[in-house]
Amino acid sequence: MKNRIISGITPSKSLNWIYRKTDDDPVYPPAVTEIDGEFFQLNTFDIYFKDYFLCETQSLAEALNRSVSLYGISTLNTVELANLTVICDRLKIDKKKIEAFSFHNIKGDKNFETLKSVTHFCPVLMRYLSVKPIPVKTIAVFDKLEKEFRRFVKNTVDDKDISVQEFRKMVNLLFDMQASTKDEEIGPDLLKKLTAKKDMTRLSFMKQMQNLTAGMKADIFSDNSFETAELTVSFKINSPDELKQKVKYLGDDIEKIENIYRFLDEQNIY
Repeated sequence: MKNRIISGITPSKSLNWIYRKTDDDPVYPPAVTEIDGEFFQLNTFDIYFKDYFLCETQSLAEALNRSVSLYGISTLNTVELANLTVICDRLKIDKKKIEAFSFHNIKGDKNFETLKSVTHFCPVLMRYLSVKPIPVKTIAVFDKLEKEFRRFVKNTVDDKDISVQEFRKMVNLLFDMQASTKDEEIGPDLLKKLTAKKDMTRLSFMKQMQNLTAGMKADIFSDNSFETAELTVSFKINSPDELKQKVKYLGDDIEKIENIYRFLDEQNIY
């Protein structure tokens, strides 16, 4: 593969995916690649030079991979992954051929759609996501928040430097509680109020579950904290006869189990 210096050209296309906190660009010399008679700028985006380092590539996917490699694939932030997603869609590049996505374990249409939404976030949130490795799953939850709650998140990250864990907890709490939150509750102490309300709701839920399972001959619990309606039924035995007896008792408890699932359904737990 030949690489050489080329002069007297003006790149007609830019693969600009960069989102950095500073204006410094340590990558030199400026590089381009030629595909189907068009020159694509691979680095030092939006700045034109007299001479360019010409990198030979066979496809747009290869060109995009080369562009990322000039800066370092491991240094990509969430906003840059979002920009790469938009470029792939605009230029009809197969995302499966982009090494950055596999390196950062980004796959599936839903995840790519979530990433694309990042490019429409306000500057405050984009700046935050450029320095904090927020999981795509958490960004998807944030994307489902109502307008006032999204504004609350924006104001929170603009006001103080919160960790990834704090951001995730905040977004999940707002999502869980937004349906039962009144407009007048939205304020500086919103998270404190919602945490207390959720604790009370949780306490009430667990008390009801205790009432529904009282007297059963087996223990019933959730391995995923009732994120779904999948329950584990557990009992101990000392002999085959005791197993038969416990199974019989469990059959006698079918009405209680039906009541439990009716309650879970009322709580929108499926």
